[in-house]
Amino acid sequence: MILEDFSQSLLIEKHASKATRQVYEHEIACFLSYINDNSLDYSTITTVQLKDYLLWRANGGQSDQKLSPRTMSRVITALKAFFSYLQNERIRNDDPTELLPKNKIPKRLPQTIDTDAVSRILDAIDTTSDIGFRDRTMLELIYSCGLRVSECANLRVGRYYSLERRLVVLGKGSKERMIPVGDVAASYLETYLNSVRLRLLGKTRSQIMFISQQQKPITREEIWYRLKKYAELAGVDSKVHTLRHSFATHLLQNGADLRSVQELLGHSDIRTTEIYTHVDTDDIFRAFEKAHPEDN
Repeated sequence: MILEDFSQSLLIEKHASKATRQVYEHEIACFLSYINDNSLDYSTITTVQLKDYLLWRANGGQSDQKLSPRTMSRVITALKAFFSYLQNERIRNDDPTELLPKNKIPKRLPQTIDTDAVSRILDAIDTTSDIGFRDRTMLELIYSCGLRVSECANLRVGRYYSLERRLVVLGKGSKERMIPVGDVAASYLETYLNSVRLRLLGKTRSQIMFISQQQKPITREEIWYRLKKYAELAGVDSKVHTLRHSFATHLLQNGADLRSVQELLGHSDIRTTEIYTHVDTDDIFRAFEKAHPEDN
């Protein structure tokens, strides 16, 4: 089946992540369903017919709910990958997506919070319980190292080197990177590993660093829930990756160079990291406007 073969090529040739493959599979499944319903063929479909499909998709397709520019950009990207695959497999000699409009979308600045707000979130955690201490350790580590939530959930005990205070993280595309751990986060982590984690595990054995109350590896969803809970307790508007975004912004504000921040975050393209310089600039303008309000 063409969809399964395409997905395999994404894995083997492009080394695409599971999340990327799932998105592309969904979009191409939708496309294949459309062309089947309209008696079209992916081996002969034209650019004009593709534009009709995109118009149908933009207006919601079968759901009648219009899609955002960001979602439409994803649709076009998936189609381009699919027709590139068809060319590589010699199923087509041409690429009908070449003449599709480039669906540029405005960059969305990441949400960040200042260091006081970060402290309020962390201080909202009751560390007298093992679960509370685990949560404080997790969030300290996410902020100290700029981790993605998925990276935090997949941390391995054996990849923390306490003498060097270095943590090896498995990021997107199964790429590893080594990150220094700050003093405060390292202190929490060492106490957690040497006592708290052992009590949470009981007789269970696991190489995963953070353990749930059920003595299983903690999930991304659980980390999201815990962060949301503590942010609400602290009265801070915070989303899933807010601590990671704030880590990057605070580093730049304190003089770190862009290339170093890129390496710490695990970005393959420095343009992804550059967005944090815009956040920093916006913060400066907001502070200036607050200090110098216009006269009425």
